Amino acid sequence: MMKKLLILSIAFALGTSVSNYAQHAEAAPQVQGNSNTENTNALFDLISVVDVGASTGVNGLAAVIYFNDQYLVARWDATQSSEFYRLDNNGGFIESFTIPGLDGTRSITTDGTSLYMGTAGLTIYEVDPVSMTIDNIINITTTSSASARMLTYDSTLDGGNGGFWIGNFSNDIASVDMDGNELSVIPAATHGTVVYGGAIDNVSPGGPFLWIHDQTGAAPSRDFVTQLNPATGAQTGVKYDFTSDGSSNGATDVLAGGLAITDELDGHNGYALVGMCQCTPSNLVFAIELTEDIAGVNDNALANFSLSPNPASGRVNINTTVAGEKHVVVYDVLGKQVINTTVAGNELNISSLKAGVYMVSVTQNEVSATKKLIVQ
Repeated sequence: MMKKLLILSIAFALGTSVSNYAQHAEAAPQVQGNSNTENTNALFDLISVVDVGASTGVNGLAAVIYFNDQYLVARWDATQSSEFYRLDNNGGFIESFTIPGLDGTRSITTDGTSLYMGTAGLTIYEVDPVSMTIDNIINITTTSSASARMLTYDSTLDGGNGGFWIGNFSNDIASVDMDGNELSVIPAATHGTVVYGGAIDNVSPGGPFLWIHDQTGAAPSRDFVTQLNPATGAQTGVKYDFTSDGSSNGATDVLAGGLAITDELDGHNGYALVGMCQCTPSNLVFAIELTEDIAGVNDNALANFSLSPNPASGRVNINTTVAGEKHVVVYDVLGKQVINTTVAGNELNISSLKAGVYMVSVTQNEVSATKKLIVQ
């Protein structure tokens, strides 16, 4: 069922212009022509559009992630390339700040604990999301032409030890381990996209998929989210066209920027892709639905379900008013099952989980519910 579209503060749609925005979009040096792929835009529900140009008062924004119930966006352009902006779940401005040692951030991803940022080079920066300081620097070693303009964390890489997918415009895409060592390469001729952002999707039926925020096309329509098979690197034929949804009407250019996947989006019960449109005259962030819920679970079905304490460490109590065994499945931030068990009482052992955000699905007497759990 289609979601009600939430459009927040679309400045250019109201005839309001923001000066000097046109020169701040970052396009590939050589953008391919219009794609011949059939438009399968109807597969997607557009959940929300936020005018982040109006919220922040700037353009030249590229990176975006929805994390801890807030939008975090980064500015790449030459005037203030070290600036980050934090927005509330409605797109309202909270604060601007800098991260010492970080400049020109194009992509942000997370493993549920740390943030990881790419600056279109061969370096990945691990950032503490509380102090917003750099914890670690990962140097990428690759035989390919890939670099970290696109950066997305994938918990399944390297035999489940985790890693990243990286890519840059019309170059190769590569996967690397947590130390930056190359695992695989998708040649540019195979994927056929113009890569700005990307997000790995291990939760959609038929997946996994690698979604590319794709600048293929011609102005003003250069904002596509194109689905790849990460095993082969080939396009699947599924493509979302942000321009065709109408929320960018009035823009003189609609250009793909950063991309991220989240299960935290306010008012949405499942997974969504959040993308930055380097629109002219004002940058927009949009969210499109991937799944309506996690593994078909209805969040409101099991009455009086709660987790305590929350945040938790080591063990957590699963509280319901229903008698009987509980089937418990715990998912990490990217949808990977990390616990699948049955408990007779209330206590669940979570000592195997790293600090981070998880979703706990409980089924009891054929009734299910899901809650967010923070592990310390």
